[in-house]
Amino acid sequence: MADEVADAAAGDVWVDSWLTIWYRPRATIRRIVDTDPTRFVLGIAWLVGALAVLNNQVATATIDLPANVPHFPRLGPIGIAIAAFLFGVFSVVVLYGLAALYRWSGQILGGTATAVEVRAALAWSQVPGLYLVAVTIIATMLGFYIPPAPHTESPLNLVETIVGFWVFVIFLKCLGEVHRFSAWRALGTILLGTLAMFAVVIG
Repeated sequence: MADEVADAAAGDVWVDSWLTIWYRPRATIRRIVDTDPTRFVLGIAWLVGALAVLNNQVATATIDLPANVPHFPRLGPIGIAIAAFLFGVFSVVVLYGLAALYRWSGQILGGTATAVEVRAALAWSQVPGLYLVAVTIIATMLGFYIPPAPHTESPLNLVETIVGFWVFVIFLKCLGEVHRFSAWRALGTILLGTLAMFAVVIG
């Protein structure tokens, strides 16, 4: 009986977390890393890269971009599939690199997270952004939304800005939770890691 209750509770984590990460990021990521910090992480990271490609292709197919505006060329179905796969793989590679960096910088500031836990924080904090991208792609494909031309403003720009800011706040809270310190120290972790990365590149 106890095992059945535990299994049911664990199952709820993977149902609830897709919603609660929006408004209870610390509690959500703590439940995730205490249950299984590797579950869905690679899939989420891959989707971040793949959906970025798909969103770009849907947008460029909807509006006519001036020749002087940098953009990916329009690809056919096979090209989109290949690009989405490759960018998804690249996103996973970036996840591993950033997790190693923020684990190192976090430990310097007194954090205790493992690389696996930092990867979970990085991936799950991107879930709200995935919702926005998915809705944008579907709305554009159905003709309910026309992406704005470059350097122009639209209501969705404001929504994207707000969601982007909140995704960053969620990441700070998730990173702080797995390192067992505050979101402000998590911000310091990111800044320290970024400075170290620039120092290595410049060096």
